[in-house]
Amino acid sequence: MPVVLCIETSSPICSVALIYREEVVYKESLKAQAHAEVLSDLVLDCLNQAGLTFKDLQAVAISEGPGSYTGLRIGTSTAKGLCFALGIPLISISTLKIIARAALEKGAGNLIWPMIDARRMEVYHCVFDQKLNALTQVQNGIITDIDFVPVMVDSQTVICGDGSAKASDILKLQHIDVHANALTMCYMALDAYMEGHFADLVTYEPFYLKQANITAPKTN
Repeated sequence: MPVVLCIETSSPICSVALIYREEVVYKESLKAQAHAEVLSDLVLDCLNQAGLTFKDLQAVAISEGPGSYTGLRIGTSTAKGLCFALGIPLISISTLKIIARAALEKGAGNLIWPMIDARRMEVYHCVFDQKLNALTQVQNGIITDIDFVPVMVDSQTVICGDGSAKASDILKLQHIDVHANALTMCYMALDAYMEGHFADLVTYEPFYLKQANITAPKTN
């Protein structure tokens, strides 16, 4: 079994997992807006607990987004830096698919509709079936809009992700409280490695969906 490091920084929870010899080490930090501060330590903690070094890594998997603009940039720069330095491949996994997988592991049935909070009443979302095939494009939408609900969604659809809590009362659908995390990524990353599904290290960029709302600082 290959040794794969998984990094998830798209959400407020920064997490890292290491899969090796049919074992998994998982670390996370709940410290707010501290991904740049804690990520390197989480990676080292995983390697130390497994008794491995950076040279043992055979691939790095990254949660590709959408999600936190800053978080995605931090995770991507770390993952690409490791891959370039070690000469190993990069694996990119949809953040919404990770959330759908987490809901599936908790018994979600029929369709799975993960949502990522994009502030106010907006979410990033996509509908998946039981085999984690995407049935819609990844898109952003306002949950109160009349055309927000995809046509295939029915009463048996499960919503999940950090954007679904604010949608549950409006949509009247079952809600499973899960979020993107590196632990859920592990076997998804392993499958991608075995199938040779690697990202282009030179051109890879996170899937932001929308650019950050950055304003120029005020001057006197």
